[in-house]
Amino acid sequence: MKPIFKHAEFYTTVKSADKILKPVYPEVAFLGRSNVGKSSLINALLGKKNLALTSSSPGKTRGINYFLVDQKYFFVDLPGYGFAKIPKSERLKWQKLIETYLLESKLLKLLCVLIDSRRELMESDAQMIDWLQYHEKPFIIVLTKTDKLSKNQLAKTLSYYRDYFSDNHVLPFSVKYKKLIMDTAFFITKFLS
Repeated sequence: MKPIFKHAEFYTTVKSADKILKPVYPEVAFLGRSNVGKSSLINALLGKKNLALTSSSPGKTRGINYFLVDQKYFFVDLPGYGFAKIPKSERLKWQKLIETYLLESKLLKLLCVLIDSRRELMESDAQMIDWLQYHEKPFIIVLTKTDKLSKNQLAKTLSYYRDYFSDNHVLPFSVKYKKLIMDTAFFITKFLS
């Protein structure tokens, strides 16, 4: 299978709300709790192992990371929310950064909200999704780490989330399965055309 996205490179990191890039290219943003697998998903979609830096420690993405894809899109990696052990002042700064980006980005075509498939919906995820719905932001749910589930567990998990998010698409994802990577990449391209 040929990759859907041909070329990707790191573009810039933004750490304060007043520095968020002015709209240039259509954007797909990736959002989720700390350590849910945003960087791994971005790397898999773009076919590059270390483009977005991954870590086993939560809270390593401390700004908004922009990746230029095929010279015509931005993939945007937003800081994780949730259990990252950071001071409250830093957490509030991240919250303002994320909210400003989500409210002001005029070329945001799609948000991929990542949820760990091994967990039930957490309050922070539910709050984020409520906020996105209130502000009428286009989003899909991407269930990460599905390779850790048995087929039976995965079927139950997909059913649970598809029932819960009846109006939104729910995609299973694992960096270990090429088909899931391709399915997710193909789905994203629908929003970019």
